[in-house]
Amino acid sequence: MADLVDIVLPAAAQAAAEALGLKVQRSVTSGARVRDIRRDEAALAIEYLREWGFTARIVEHTPVDEPNAARTA
Repeated sequence: MADLVDIVLPAAAQAAAEALGLKVQRSVTSGARVRDIRRDEAALAIEYLREWGFTARIVEHTPVDEPNAARTA
């Protein structure tokens, strides 16, 4: 299995990320994220977003389906 990560980005960068073909999820608690993306693809997306003036960062993959994931944090 590929090394999957998430990209955290500002809400203002959502349209730019979607222009790259990424599916952005927005949440009140976690903000705007691109989930389950391969690390090498995430690095490329980060570079494009930075060239367009947006800050974004790669974070380790956080499973969404685990029921106790939010409670243990």
